[in-house]
Amino acid sequence: MLYALTLNRAYNSLMESDRLPASVATLYAELLELSLLHERLVGIEGQLPGGIVGKSIRGRRYLYWQVRKGDQVAQHYLGPDSEELRRTLDRIAKKRLESAGQRVAMDRLAAMLIRGGALREQPAVAGVLSLLADLGLFRRGAVVVGTQAFRTYGGMLGVRLPSASLRTQDIDVAHRIDLAIAAAPEGAPDVEGSLARLGFLAVPGLDPREPSTSFMMRRGELRLDFVTPAPRRPAEAPVTVPGLGVAAWPLRFLEYLIEEPVPALVLGARPTLVRVPRPGRFALHKLFTASQRPAAEQTKAAKDRVQAAALIAVLAGDRPDDLGEALAALAARPSARRRVTKELGRLPAECRAWLA
Repeated sequence: MLYALTLNRAYNSLMESDRLPASVATLYAELLELSLLHERLVGIEGQLPGGIVGKSIRGRRYLYWQVRKGDQVAQHYLGPDSEELRRTLDRIAKKRLESAGQRVAMDRLAAMLIRGGALREQPAVAGVLSLLADLGLFRRGAVVVGTQAFRTYGGMLGVRLPSASLRTQDIDVAHRIDLAIAAAPEGAPDVEGSLARLGFLAVPGLDPREPSTSFMMRRGELRLDFVTPAPRRPAEAPVTVPGLGVAAWPLRFLEYLIEEPVPALVLGARPTLVRVPRPGRFALHKLFTASQRPAAEQTKAAKDRVQAAALIAVLAGDRPDDLGEALAALAARPSARRRVTKELGRLPAECRAWLA
C-alpha cells in the first residue's frame, strides 16, 4: 500500500506539470552544446596539427585523431564513425574556441542553471564524475547508469523528478568491451591511482586473486562500481576492460540499456559532461530490474518502479518516440519483454495505457 501511494504521488506530481522554467531548458541546451564542443576540442588536442583516420575493428569503423610528433605517431580515439560525429568535427574545425574561454562560459551557464532550479549534484559525487570525465572515460564510451543517470534526466527533460527516487550513495559506470578495444590504442588511464588520490579504496571481491570492480571512499558511504554487458553464458568473474584501466562485473541485459547512449550534464562545482542511457530505455530497464529483485530487495524494486513511472509520465507526453524506440528494441528480447510487460501492471493505469 505504501509503495502504491508513493508511486501515485510521483506520477501525479509530474502530471501537474512540475516543470523547470522554459529559460532553464534553453540554458541546458546551450550548455550541452558548448560542453560537447569543448570535449571534442580537448579530445583531439585541437591546438596540434593532425587529421582524422579511420579503422575497422570487428566489423565496425572507428575514428581517431592522428598527430605526428617527429618520428612518432599518436592516435586519439574519437568514437564510432557516424554522420553526427563528423558534423561535430566540422563544427570544431570552424570554431576552434579557446579552451579556457569555453570553460568560463560553461561555468557561467551552469551557475545560471542551478539558480533556475536545475539539480545540483552532491560535491563528492560530482567530484568523482568530473575525475572520470577528465580521464577520458566517457569520451571512450563509458556510460553512467543507475540512479546517478536518473538524476541527470531532470535537466535533460526540463522537469523536477520525485525527490524520493533521487537518493543514492552509489555510482555505477558501464562500458562495452568492443568500444573499449577500439579505444585501447590511446592507452589506458590510471583510474585506480586517480581514485586513490581522491580517497577511494579498492573493494576486494570474494576471490582476492581477482581484480576489484568496486571502490569505496575512505570517509563516507560513496561507492563506485564498474559493470559491463555479460556474454550469453552468465559470467561469474570480473572482466578486464581494455583501454579503460579497470575491471568490470558482467551483468545480464546491460547491453540493451547502454546501446546508443546520449550526452548529459552533471552540475557541481563545475559542469561535467557524461553519457547516460536513453531515458526510454532506462525506464523499461528499471522495470526489468525490478522484476529480477529477490524478496529481500523489494524496497529497491519499489524505487525502480517509481523511477520508471516518473520517466514514462514525462516521455509519453513530450517524447513518445523515445518510448516507442525502447519498446521496439525489446522485440528481439522476448524473455525481457515479458518481464517488462508484467511489471507494467504495477504502474498507474495511465502508464499502462501509454505503453500498451
